[in-house]
Amino acid sequence: MKFQEYNPAIKNCDCVIRTFMKLLEKDYLTVRRDLLSIAESLGYDSYNVTEVFEKYFEKNGYTKIEEEPVIVNDLSLDGGKYGIFCYRDEDYHLFPVIDRVAFDKSDRFWKMNVISLYRLEK
Repeated sequence: MKFQEYNPAIKNCDCVIRTFMKLLEKDYLTVRRDLLSIAESLGYDSYNVTEVFEKYFEKNGYTKIEEEPVIVNDLSLDGGKYGIFCYRDEDYHLFPVIDRVAFDKSDRFWKMNVISLYRLEK
């Protein structure tokens, strides 16, 4: 997997919104509105809740893949579109991978532990 910088110059554009903007090719306001709608329907104040963004992945054709404990750097992904949810210490992060290219504002994720993968089903 390679890294390519992806950092839309949008105030308050966090990792969840960046991930969906890239994977779904949607604008910031659409993604934010969709996530907030799901959050509200599930009784949350924020879309930065695993249940919320998992529902959005599912709604857009992504399947959750349970992964053996591994760090991001050790992942071997096929081509296609993925969302990778990972952590290190108290730092949780979500970022997109498209055709083996990881898109994010920095490459700090390499040593993070994978929690789950979300893959677009064709």
